[in-house]
Amino acid sequence: MKVLSNARIARLLKERLMRYQLLAGPFFARTAWPAMVLLLMAAPQAVAQVNPLSALGRVVSTTMDARSKNEVAADTEIGAAASKQLLEDKSAEWAGVTVLVFQRHVVLAGAVKTGDVKQRVEDLVRKDRRIKSLTNELMVGNMGSLARDTALEAQINAALTAASGVSSVNMRWCATGGHVILMGVAQSAREASSAQSKVRGVSGVKSLKSHVRVVARKK
Repeated sequence: MKVLSNARIARLLKERLMRYQLLAGPFFARTAWPAMVLLLMAAPQAVAQVNPLSALGRVVSTTMDARSKNEVAADTEIGAAASKQLLEDKSAEWAGVTVLVFQRHVVLAGAVKTGDVKQRVEDLVRKDRRIKSLTNELMVGNMGSLARDTALEAQINAALTAASGVSSVNMRWCATGGHVILMGVAQSAREASSAQSKVRGVSGVKSLKSHVRVVARKK
């Protein structure tokens, strides 16, 4: 197994977390990222056991979340475990992969260099038996720029947050070269359709693949 230096791990984390910093705002800058840096400095060996990305699941909490506390915990653990698997595998190109998780359903988004790597990533993530379903939407090739995709994701976040009748907290998305993957849960077909329409209306979106499931809120 390839052993990554602390500097390499920190750089990869920063590349992948740039987009979350824009979405989470000043709170993230003051808390989550500094905490992760301290974790790497104080106990770098812990990276092999606990992926710092799991902290992202605790940055934002809302009563509008359609998931139970157990589902939230399971999603956080699945995401962390997937990131750990990809980080430790030298052929998985972890920095280009985004693992979207909601209610134990997983969609792989982002871009990798080859079809073999795309399959390798899927095989690694699928090992987690807690996952109910997994869809591989990874693109093959050098797709766009991280800066533009991060800005586009922030625009999508703003559009969905402002949309009437759409609970964006129950949705996840990833932009790769202007191509957007949307997943999560809507309480009605109307909400799902509205969310898709809002995303397509964002300037810079070239295409949209939606994996939003319609699930009525439990009473």
